Amino acid sequence: MSAEQASLGIGGRNGAARPPAVIVLIGLPGAGKSQIAEALERELDMHRICRDSIRHAMFPRCENCPAEKRAANNAAMRALEVNCAMGRNSVLDGRTFSRLAERIEVEQKVRGWGAVVHAVYLDCPVEVAKQRINDQPSHPAKDRTPELVDAVASRFEPPGVGCVVVDGRRSLGEMTDYAVRAIRDLLVFGELSGSQI
Repeated sequence: MSAEQASLGIGGRNGAARPPAVIVLIGLPGAGKSQIAEALERELDMHRICRDSIRHAMFPRCENCPAEKRAANNAAMRALEVNCAMGRNSVLDGRTFSRLAERIEVEQKVRGWGAVVHAVYLDCPVEVAKQRINDQPSHPAKDRTPELVDAVASRFEPPGVGCVVVDGRRSLGEMTDYAVRAIRDLLVFGELSGSQI
């Protein structure tokens, strides 16, 4: 047992044969990340870590200020570490991962646990994301507005190579089905077996 495992109060990866997988969902607010995360949790038994739900639990009367987001981000990253230490596959939800540095942070955080990070990029046009936000008014993140989509789009950095790319213009059902199949292939075979949508 490593010193870090001891500090977390766990005894290892529960005999897991494979290293844990971490799915990072990249995309604008309203792109469909939460629907895909929920499907991965439901269909592939992944452990969903939702920053928005964590923030709501920590701050029931949340003011959506940067300090609250930072605290929720830190709690989500700590939950990810625990999942990786215990050999659990995780999907990160509730963040856009619009900057490359945010994605690198995840990779560095889980490297010590031998986790494999897979990025899924929801390539969604701004207008489609805004319409989805308008169509779904109840969401844990109360700052999720069409204006936020514009703000995130203005700072969005290219996702890089090696991402699973999901066409955000498709219906949420098609996007979710494709993402679940693609992640299943990555977990079982280590590569995608079909074409991307």
